Amino acid sequence: MTLLRALVMAALLGGAPVAEAQTAQSNTAPGSLAEASSFFKAPPLDGCRISIDDLIKGGSQALRGQWIVQKGPGEISLNTGGRIEMVPLPQRTGDVLRLGFRNGRLVADSAALGFLPIGVEDRAYLKPGTGLRAESVGRGDLADGAEVFLDELALGALPCGADQLLRLNLLAERDSGTGEALRQDIRLFLVDQGRMSGTYRETGPGGRLERGLITLLRR
Repeated sequence: MTLLRALVMAALLGGAPVAEAQTAQSNTAPGSLAEASSFFKAPPLDGCRISIDDLIKGGSQALRGQWIVQKGPGEISLNTGGRIEMVPLPQRTGDVLRLGFRNGRLVADSAALGFLPIGVEDRAYLKPGTGLRAESVGRGDLADGAEVFLDELALGALPCGADQLLRLNLLAERDSGTGEALRQDIRLFLVDQGRMSGTYRETGPGGRLERGLITLLRR
């Protein structure tokens, strides 16, 4: 009877405290069934409402797991007869990015880029010049001179404006084999635990430049 009573009390109390549960999640093996289920156990994450402190102190647990990376539309520089010309890039998808934790810090793990620390920024005014030209990402439906900061077409309806969303930043550098580094700067707006989107800029040898929209969707 004592054992039965203990089991009933454990069920009613919901098991371990939240802090202990988060610690257990942070030690979950990548790719395991426990890791997959931790996403479903995490409370919903609202990028429009959650404070940056709450995201850092535990809300980012909801981002753990695998994400599909969708790049584009965008543009890339081509050297044609000594002249640099920007030409359109089609949309590409399929790369997988895993978000997890190292030493308590949110990181991204990419087969191509390795481990990348993720910086978190509070919501702020969208500074002119920090987005992409609407025409360069195929948004001819917007006014001339308009800037695009995330891929609204890929995301679907947004619960708030981009200036009201928390931001995640990733910066990667790797050897291109030419003596010049290949650098990728990714700036994302966090919508919820299943969607984030923003812009990327990649620079490489010989003045190579690629830039466009980028969206991460929960796998």
